[in-house]
Amino acid sequence: MAGDDTAAALRPVALRCELQAEPRGLNDLLPRLSWGCEGEADLAASRVVLGVDCAAVVSGQGDLWDSGWLSGTPSPLRYAGAPLPRDARLWWSVGLRDGQGAETWSEPAPIFTGLDAADWEAEWIARYFVLPAGREVPQDSAYDNRFQARPADYMRRTFDLPEAPVRALVYVSALGLYELHVNGQRIGRDVMAPGWTDYHTRTEYTVHDVTEHLSAGPNALGAILGEGWYSGRIGHNQRRAGNHYGGRPAFLCQLHVEYADGQTQRIVSDDRWRTRQGPVCYSDFLAGEMYDARREMPGWDAAGFEEVNWQPVEVFTPDPGAPHLDAARAPLAREVATLEPQSETRAPDGERIFDFGQNLAGYLSMEVEAPSGTEIRLRHAERLDEAGALYTANLRFAVSEDIYICKGGGPERFTPRFTFHGFQYVGLSASGPVEGLSLRAIAIQSDLPLTGSIETGNAMVNQLISNIFWSQRGNFLAVPTDCPQRDERYGWSADAQVFWRTAGYFMDVSAFTEKWLQDMVDGQSAEGIFPDVAPTKPLNPYRLTPQPGAPAWGDAPVILCRDHWLRYGDAELLRRMWAPLVAWMDYIERENPGGIRERSVHNNYGDWLSIGPVTDRALVATAYWIHLADIMGMLAGVLQEPVDRWSALAERLRAAFLARFWQEGSLSGDTQTAYLLALDFALLPEALRPQAAARLGALLDAADGHLQTGFLGVRHLAPVVCDWLGPERAVDLLLKDTYPSWGFSIRHGATTIWERWDGWTPEKGFQSTAMNSFNHYAYGAVGEWIWARLAGIDWNAAGPGYRRLAMRPVFDRRIGHVKARYEAATGPVQSAWAYEGEAVVWEVSLPPGTSAEVALPEGWSRDGQRAFALGAGRHRLVLQPAG
Repeated sequence: MAGDDTAAALRPVALRCELQAEPRGLNDLLPRLSWGCEGEADLAASRVVLGVDCAAVVSGQGDLWDSGWLSGTPSPLRYAGAPLPRDARLWWSVGLRDGQGAETWSEPAPIFTGLDAADWEAEWIARYFVLPAGREVPQDSAYDNRFQARPADYMRRTFDLPEAPVRALVYVSALGLYELHVNGQRIGRDVMAPGWTDYHTRTEYTVHDVTEHLSAGPNALGAILGEGWYSGRIGHNQRRAGNHYGGRPAFLCQLHVEYADGQTQRIVSDDRWRTRQGPVCYSDFLAGEMYDARREMPGWDAAGFEEVNWQPVEVFTPDPGAPHLDAARAPLAREVATLEPQSETRAPDGERIFDFGQNLAGYLSMEVEAPSGTEIRLRHAERLDEAGALYTANLRFAVSEDIYICKGGGPERFTPRFTFHGFQYVGLSASGPVEGLSLRAIAIQSDLPLTGSIETGNAMVNQLISNIFWSQRGNFLAVPTDCPQRDERYGWSADAQVFWRTAGYFMDVSAFTEKWLQDMVDGQSAEGIFPDVAPTKPLNPYRLTPQPGAPAWGDAPVILCRDHWLRYGDAELLRRMWAPLVAWMDYIERENPGGIRERSVHNNYGDWLSIGPVTDRALVATAYWIHLADIMGMLAGVLQEPVDRWSALAERLRAAFLARFWQEGSLSGDTQTAYLLALDFALLPEALRPQAAARLGALLDAADGHLQTGFLGVRHLAPVVCDWLGPERAVDLLLKDTYPSWGFSIRHGATTIWERWDGWTPEKGFQSTAMNSFNHYAYGAVGEWIWARLAGIDWNAAGPGYRRLAMRPVFDRRIGHVKARYEAATGPVQSAWAYEGEAVVWEVSLPPGTSAEVALPEGWSRDGQRAFALGAGRHRLVLQPAG
């Protein structure tokens, strides 16, 4: 096959099957396939091959499917062969052909097809049920603790194989968390697996290839089980802190072995497994982990181990019934970064304080040498108090302390398994002397591909970009949580929807979106009501049905579907979500026949945590309803569903909004957020919009140029100010460093986005301990404007999935320069500008098969033009100011 290694050669990049780079199980045997392109040659055609033999796929041959050469790049593309076989590891590749006939093929990408429900023979197993918290009677043992947190369960099974297998795939899941071992080796890099779902409805499994780990003769499977979200402590309700889904974790495992002659064998979780407790005395998200190294059992996960005091497992059906098993819809969590301490100080009480220089979600890895029985305590915090001690009051009932008891006899290493903390600082104390101490902070997150990098010539803006990224990293863990540190950690839906456009620049959130929207659907009531959080159970554990969603919270699925379509050009998620979205819209309309959304609004949080005047909550709710109607009309057009209902609804609601909330030249409540929503959602007649913009400008002036918005208003602030009051004023807001502003928190040491504008101030110190997170991404929604306008990289509804881009850059000498690269669904987009004298030199690179519509800021032109189109490839534009 022809190839070309020059810079101009076409190259397929970012291959995705069912939105994942390496799907470990499929829920659809006719999967979506997508890819991007890079290079400078003209793109003429694309071809996809899929087969069993990796070597054949490398050479462009697929025994299961060959799409043939298709014009352009028809990504995403639905696989159109026979349904893929189950229990298989397959390979696929993409070929590109340029206008001269040269072909380039991608490296083959793997697909694990997984199992159907009928393929499962494994049974759910658990340690026999012991009250109150997994401890034997009498108590007074190492496993006693004030949290009633369970010890981790160790499980194992041995088996013989007549010969080494040619293929071995193991399918595994848990109610709770698991760590899988085969013949003394930990399998995979996943942590906190299998993630969080509504376990009463579904749980997810994954698959590992363990062929190289098995051999002829005796073999052993092992697992360690933690409580995690299933039975551990999660959420802020201390009257029901844990046991939200069940009272003990459970394990499911099925190993498929194939021999050279085609014969197969299955080893499954059943009553032949054995269990006991070991060195993990407890491990809980909020309490932390206690590990007694003296209780380690060397070789417990290997064949030939003597099973002293190991007991039979119990085979059981989890209440209220076995959950549906799905393949993992999104990448699982992994360790993604390691940080060294930047400094060490002493607290007034002598505790050693280590500053890692970055607020993060994760845990410590510790190396130490100390006598047997030495107890080391590791406490975690986001901030220090004025005396230099850990500030932990804002953690509420989250203890966030890991305890390690040394076994002695040489260097030891400890890394928690089934807990994580939100922290920048760690306090260490020990019951005796320690030597050889080394600490590293390990950040974890759902392992989403990184897609964006951006830097400017302004140090504060660069720190803000970093803060946004690290808040996303710290909260994208199985679900998009509000915060990773205190006793909450819910998947709050409004936080997510205001931030999602920003999130999609930094990471590929396509699979993460699909997974979490399934969580939202699992929490939808029979009346069509979406919840405030997903998964829903811990928020209000006394309800028999999920906590119903408020305006802007329950609205999130509609908005995320819009975002997914425009960012990735993938209509399949819209098809799957259409009926749930319509059910939600039906509910709102049924409850509010007058066109003002004020009935059945549930908690109705409004513009949460705003400062200054409070925005009329009925105005906010109705504004969002109109916005949803507009989005539904757009999605209906994509899906070829009737559009008239939604356009008529939007028209009726706008009339009701105008009649109710526009009074004598101003909006009800007269707040920044009211005008931001009205202008961004186009709620007012065109003739009134300049008047609304002028009033917004007056309110900003009255606030000395400061924002007064909460979670909902903040997303619209920079875009609306830029479009209606001018780019200079938007940059003014961005660069503010006095309270309230993004720069204020940065000036006071923030390395992530704060939950509150006044999380700490010199005058008042820390905000209320009842709610004061220092890692909360919602206010980081300004990131979308930094990407879309400062870098000039934005989607275009005329060509979803970045087939066509909208490029409307903002140039400002205070920013200095911008250099950005975004791995769009179509391929890498690059934008870099800098001043050269009075001119701006702007360099743009667009992927093959794409184009951009450029609109320069007022006062700038290229050859006298402000608006023009760019095609695929590299462009160097010299832009001149007017006059």
